[in-house]
Amino acid sequence: MKIPPLIKKIESAGLLGRGCGTFSVAKKWQAVLSAKSKEKYVVANCSESEPGIFKDEFILDRYPEKVVDGMLLAMQTVGAKQGIIYLNPAYYRKYKNKLLLLIGRSPIELFAKPHIDYIGGEETAALNLMEGKREEARLRPPYITAVGFHGHPTLVNNCETFYQISLLNENKYHGERFFCISGDGFPRNIYSFPETLTVKQALLKSGHYPRFPFFIQLGGAMAGTCLRENQLDIPLHHYSGLIIHRLDTDEKKLIEYWLSFFARESCGKCVPCREGSFRLWEMFKTGSLGTEKFWDIINTMQNTTICSLGKMATTAISSYLINIKKVKIKS
Repeated sequence: MKIPPLIKKIESAGLLGRGCGTFSVAKKWQAVLSAKSKEKYVVANCSESEPGIFKDEFILDRYPEKVVDGMLLAMQTVGAKQGIIYLNPAYYRKYKNKLLLLIGRSPIELFAKPHIDYIGGEETAALNLMEGKREEARLRPPYITAVGFHGHPTLVNNCETFYQISLLNENKYHGERFFCISGDGFPRNIYSFPETLTVKQALLKSGHYPRFPFFIQLGGAMAGTCLRENQLDIPLHHYSGLIIHRLDTDEKKLIEYWLSFFARESCGKCVPCREGSFRLWEMFKTGSLGTEKFWDIINTMQNTTICSLGKMATTAISSYLINIKKVKIKS
């Protein structure tokens, strides 16, 4: 099969998805294009359920026409006749009228999540919701590029990904991505930075490098990895946001925030996530964090959960203990 010019352009640019998966956009598009089906779908995932990340909201507010343009380009390229913009309820209420004017009579429609939650941002859980099914992740394989919405090949990309596709098609893409910065003593701000920029450089360039002892969460306020000041010489290309914490922040309050969130947000489909997220929270309340059993649960969740939620539920607490508290893992 001949590779379309736009996919070649995406591949040459090395564009990665702007959601949490950061998968090769060219490979995902090629998989949908190669799928043998007359009915295909393109979905813009604008759920944005990770606290501390607000880039998609910024794009929908400032550049919604780019998102729609990127979707239409994707539909034309992979052979899809239907597009869907999947929105969390807050974004749906805020941007519904603007988006409806933009899509007009095009084969793109809007879908609003019934409520704000975490699992609904996972691509297979999103498809289940749109099909009127239970909100839970699907077992893979098969992958949605072959068996997706109503069993047909489906391309799901993040809102920002379609924005960048529009720029790329206009030869205006320069290897940058949106990056959110917020936290103790700093207002919410969003920047467009080169992907090759390091986290430390981004803090300095934005004027957000703290003058107080601090650590950060890279990737969001729930699933973000906790890093010390001397661990920031890493590139931005896999991350969307950064949360600044004072080193003397209320530790109990922060850990309670992380663990209770994932215990509440697990869809409950797989045992490692359903039980693991609850047990970690329970161990925190009984003062058992850092024990051998604690690390056993962490390891099980990271290696056996159906979707990424169970893996991400362990990221903040484990990285906090290892990088910030310098706890040695018990084996």
